Amino acid sequence: MRALVGYLVVDVLRTQRWLPPLLLFAAVLGMLYASDAGPPLAAYAGTCVLVHPVSAWLAVVVAGTEGPVRRAVTAVTAGGWARVQVAVTAVSAAGALGLALVAAVVPVLTQPRPYPPAVVAQGFGGLAVCALVGVGVGVLCGRPVVDRVGWSVLAAGGLVVLPLLFGRTPPIGNLLWSLSHGDGVPGALALSGGLALLLVAGATALATALGPRRG
Repeated sequence: MRALVGYLVVDVLRTQRWLPPLLLFAAVLGMLYASDAGPPLAAYAGTCVLVHPVSAWLAVVVAGTEGPVRRAVTAVTAGGWARVQVAVTAVSAAGALGLALVAAVVPVLTQPRPYPPAVVAQGFGGLAVCALVGVGVGVLCGRPVVDRVGWSVLAAGGLVVLPLLFGRTPPIGNLLWSLSHGDGVPGALALSGGLALLLVAGATALATALGPRRG
C-alpha cells in the first residue's frame, strides 16, 4: 500500500493539476488573515468555508489523474480496485488535512488576537471535519463515479454549495454555526466528524464498486 500511495502522490505532483486549488487556497487564506479577522472561532468558521471546496477540488484532481485505461492497469498491478481506491482516498485526505493544519496555524502566527491552544484545537477540528467532507464530495464526484470533467465540476460545486443554503444542517451548517457563535462546538464536532467519516467511507465504497465496470 505504501508503494501505491507513493506512486499516486508522484503522479499527482507530475500533472501539476494540484496547483490551481493550492493557489486559490493560499490567496484566499492570505486575504482572510491580512488584517484582524475577528474572534478566533469565528475566523476559523470563515476558513472552513474555504477548506471545504478546496478539499473537494483536490480529491477530484487525485481521482482523475489517471485515465480509465491506466487506472485499470494500476488496479491489476496493485492487487485490486479496492486497494487503488483506498489509496486515492488516503492521498486526498492527507492533502486536505494538510491544508486544514496550515489553516489552523496561520492565524496563530499572523493575528493580533491570542489563540489559546484549546481554541486552536477546536478550530483545527472544524477545519479537519470540513476537509474530510470535501474529500467525500470529491471522491463521490470524481472518477470513476463521474467520469466527465464538466459533470464532476458541476456535481462537486453543487454538493459544496448546497449545504451552505440550509443553515444549521449537519455536517457543515451546524459546525459553521457553532464556530461562528462559539456555542456547542464539541458536540458539533462529534456529530459532523462522524458524518464526515461515513461520507468518505461510503464514497470510497461506491467508487470501488463502480471502478471495474467503468475501467
